[in-house]
Amino acid sequence: MPGLPSSAYTSVESVLNLARVLVNDALVTIGGEILTDNAVFTFPLLNFAATYLCNELTNNGMKLFTMETVLTPILAIAVNDPGTQVNVSDTGYFDGVSNHQFPQLPTNLQEPVDLWERQTGSLAQWQKMIPRPDGLPSVIQNATLGIWEYRGEALYFTGATQSNDVRIRYTTTGIQFVTPNDSVMIRGADPALANLMAASYIHTRNPQAAASFAEAGESLIAQLVTAEVRSQQRIPVSRRSYGNWRGTTN
Repeated sequence: MPGLPSSAYTSVESVLNLARVLVNDALVTIGGEILTDNAVFTFPLLNFAATYLCNELTNNGMKLFTMETVLTPILAIAVNDPGTQVNVSDTGYFDGVSNHQFPQLPTNLQEPVDLWERQTGSLAQWQKMIPRPDGLPSVIQNATLGIWEYRGEALYFTGATQSNDVRIRYTTTGIQFVTPNDSVMIRGADPALANLMAASYIHTRNPQAAASFAEAGESLIAQLVTAEVRSQQRIPVSRRSYGNWRGTTN
C-alpha cells in the first residue's frame, strides 16, 4: 500500500500551536483559551508577523516566491506613434488612447523578473524581452513589443502593431494566511513566525516579555538568512579543529 503524500512545509496550525505555548495559552489545551484559531485577532497578528518576516528576508536578499503568469491580450497600440507608450497596471491595460479592464498585473506582484512575448493565439516559441530600466526609447512600432520598463507600479511598453501575450515571471509580496490548514511556504520559518506573533500579542500586557520574543524572532530570521547565504555560496562550512584555533599547523 503506497504511503500518504507528505510535504516539507508545515501548516499554519503548527505556528499557532507554538505561539500559544510561548505565551502560556496552552495550559488547558493546545488549541488555547484566548489565542484560539477562531479569535478575531489571531490571523491579523499572524499575518502581521508574516509580512514582517517576508520583508526582512527580502531585504536580506532572499527571493522567497517566484511565480509566472500570462498577461493576455496586450492589444495593438491604438496610435502608431513613436511618442506613445502602453502600460499594464493594477487597474488594467492602457493602449495609448483607451483603458481596458484586462489584463491587469498580478495582485501579489512585488517586482517583475523576466518577460517573454508571442503573438496572441499563436503556438510560437516565447521570445525573451529586454528590460530598459533607464527608460523606453522613442521607436516606430512593429509587430513585437521587444522591450519593457517597470515604473510607477506598472509595466510599460512601446507598443506593437499586433496583439501579443506577455509571460511574466515575478517575485511576490509575501504570504497571507486565511485558515489553520494553510501551508507555511518558507522552510524552517515556524519558530520565527511564532515568536514574532507572540511579541505582537503580548506587547500591550508585558512589553519586556514582548521584547524578548521579538529578539528571538530576529535571531531566528538571521539563522534563515545565514542558511540561505551559505547555500548560495556552495562552500562547505566546518568548525576549526581543536588545537588549531589560532590558525597554526602545529
